[in-house]
Amino acid sequence: MGWSSPDSWATRLLSGDPVAILIAFLVTITLPLLVHLYLYTQTARAKVVPTFLLLGPSGAGKTSLVSLLQKRSSNPEDPQAEAALTRISQVSCPISLLLPPSIPLGSNKYRSDNDVSLRDKQPTPYVMIDTPGHGKLRSDQALSQIQNTALRGVIFVVDSSVLDASDSSASRDTAVYLHDTLLALQRRKIRGKTKTEIPVLIAANKQDLFTALPTGAVKERLQAEIERVRVSRSKGLSTVGQDTDADAEEDILGGGGEDKFSFELIAEEYDIKVDVLGGAVRGEEAGKGVKRWEEWIGGCL
Repeated sequence: MGWSSPDSWATRLLSGDPVAILIAFLVTITLPLLVHLYLYTQTARAKVVPTFLLLGPSGAGKTSLVSLLQKRSSNPEDPQAEAALTRISQVSCPISLLLPPSIPLGSNKYRSDNDVSLRDKQPTPYVMIDTPGHGKLRSDQALSQIQNTALRGVIFVVDSSVLDASDSSASRDTAVYLHDTLLALQRRKIRGKTKTEIPVLIAANKQDLFTALPTGAVKERLQAEIERVRVSRSKGLSTVGQDTDADAEEDILGGGGEDKFSFELIAEEYDIKVDVLGGAVRGEEAGKGVKRWEEWIGGCL
């Protein structure tokens, strides 16, 4: 049917046909509404307060870190701020915090330091979800929070003073928890519920203690322990008769490849970037390294 045919759709649109007029009217009414709805939805999403998930085994210093960040939120210029005494909790708890104006934001990394708008910069609000570290509470109260759509990053606190002994049960427990955390992030990435990348900060706490491993050794030790967990879990899947190749993406950290686990591997395969930064929340060097942790948080905003 040609363009000049009386029955062609182009001719009917230009001939004052009632159906064509109705279609044009509906488009004129609905298109602005759809555009408005889209812009409103985007604005509503932008108002969501960015959230960080605080994980780690019991005694690593999670709640002490939150306490210190609360004090720095109320008085960011106080160099003597110290964490208050804490108690064990059995439920996750969202805490509203403020990032000091002196901490650069990732969204401003391409802006000049002389930008006038940065001179009157206000503290940046964010939420930290403090979670219990007990093994029986990790799945329901901690790892379930990884599905939070406002999540911008995961901070995994480890006690770097208990990772030295090769037969340390605390070291194995830390590695198992970190393994499960990274696997949950991997599953979130695979299922594609959101395109937002969720980086991980391993906060190597208690660096002021004599028995603490330096950050480089903490990284190596955790990678080695996670590899042991990974191999053990993979053998377990084979034992129960599951197809490890088919389930590798969902059930094996880093996929089913033959490469040994490393943080670089999971970053390359699943865009899960892992950083290890040392610090001390309490003790003689209380607050040491905390600014670097805040700068990591700022880089996610």
